[in-house]
Amino acid sequence: MKFHVHLLPPPTPPRGVVVVVDVIRATTTAALYLKEGAEALVLALGVEAAKRLRKPGELLAGEVGGLPPPGFTLGNSPQEAHKARGKRVVMATTNGTRAAHAVLGAEEIFLGSLQNARAVAQRAGAWGREVHLVCAGKEGGVALDDLYTAGVIGQRLRELGFAPQGDGSHMALLLAPHPPLEVLRVSEAAKALEGVGLGTDVAECAQVDTHSVVPRYLGQRGEGMVFGL
Repeated sequence: MKFHVHLLPPPTPPRGVVVVVDVIRATTTAALYLKEGAEALVLALGVEAAKRLRKPGELLAGEVGGLPPPGFTLGNSPQEAHKARGKRVVMATTNGTRAAHAVLGAEEIFLGSLQNARAVAQRAGAWGREVHLVCAGKEGGVALDDLYTAGVIGQRLRELGFAPQGDGSHMALLLAPHPPLEVLRVSEAAKALEGVGLGTDVAECAQVDTHSVVPRYLGQRGEGMVFGL
């Protein structure tokens, strides 16, 4: 079997199994919401869509410019994930939730990060289809942190017998042997977080294989994508 790395969300959804990667911070935080006991996640295209989707008792979570929008209970910080225990979370971020919507139509969709790298490789690989690692990027540009994370997941796919395809996969694999925090800290995403006083989130996002929770796309709720276990 084969795996591909897309430096940015492609114009049409890939066939096969897709893993969306926005390591700083949406896909890291999304998995932690479920790990900490959130009932489900609803990913929205943007802030206004999230407000429309939210039902009574549900939490709004997300960011614009790294910070929670007005009226949102949670930002996009992995360090706040425990606050979602027992709740449904409606989530909207600048890059990650948009990337998830961009791959609607794939056979299976998972959310991947460094923290669940081995687990998401195993879940995606178990389907016996080609696997596409889709980097969310940063506001339309290629993101070093996402490409690195795709490489780490790609290493684990290769251990499972998957062969890298295309320049994107090989670029990602060349980055993967470097220490995670060293790479993430020089990314534009990390610098932006440091600029708004949230630099401590970067170290959390740089932890590798710390849990086995993998958010999986379950279906639509209106214009929102529902993810759960």
